[in-house]
Amino acid sequence: MTLRRVVSVAGLSLILCFFSSLINAESSLPVLKIDGRKPLAISVDIQGRSHPLTLPPEFLKETEDLYGDAYIRDLNGDGIGEVIFPLEGGSVNNCSKVLQYRAVDNSLSELAFKEGSLCNFKVGQGYVTSSYRDGSVWKEYIYRFREGLAEIEVIDSCVGCGEIKREVHNTDGAIAQFLVSDNVDFRLRVPLTSSVSSSKATIFLSPEASKKTKKYLVDGDKIALLDFIKDDEGEDWVKFRYVGIVVTEGWVKCTDLKYCDER
Repeated sequence: MTLRRVVSVAGLSLILCFFSSLINAESSLPVLKIDGRKPLAISVDIQGRSHPLTLPPEFLKETEDLYGDAYIRDLNGDGIGEVIFPLEGGSVNNCSKVLQYRAVDNSLSELAFKEGSLCNFKVGQGYVTSSYRDGSVWKEYIYRFREGLAEIEVIDSCVGCGEIKREVHNTDGAIAQFLVSDNVDFRLRVPLTSSVSSSKATIFLSPEASKKTKKYLVDGDKIALLDFIKDDEGEDWVKFRYVGIVVTEGWVKCTDLKYCDER
């Protein structure tokens, strides 16, 4: 009985020690604060000591009189907030500039994004999604943070159009392009495929009748859909990839595909 109590007390001590270390780790993280609005003053609290931070001159020059009230939010999940500067004057596109704290030299630097600003953004599941409307078309940029940098992973174009054009940016610099299904959640968008419905689907080098080749697909062949386009005559074309003995890419008329028959 005494041995059980000793083991129980030892186990409880380990648990308390673990949670205590977590609390201490969190309390040792730098905490950014906005001390004043006009003029803007930002500081960082490190283990109870406050240090003023200087804003990058070029950043100030670019955003002066353009941003609303700055605020702090952790974008990358590291427990240290970023400084968000909402730019005024936007309508549908509510865009922001972002400053990131650099512990190595106790400074602030602008966090770079592919499209320049972060627009209508959402944070979750380790990703930051920036949405931008160009005309009537929405485009989404999906970022993941690595070593303090916002790296683009996915660009989805024509969100809400039915079919979405996706670019996947790999860490080695390679870019894969294909079509995915439409969904509010980018993680639930799946690659589009189809089977050939005509007895003989001629393959074209480009979406032009004059670019006909001697190659063709046959009824039942399954293909991945890479792109859609409508030509000046109103003909719908599909860029595809077929994986057989060899990998074949090209264009076919949409009317030759089961997917288009069901649209």
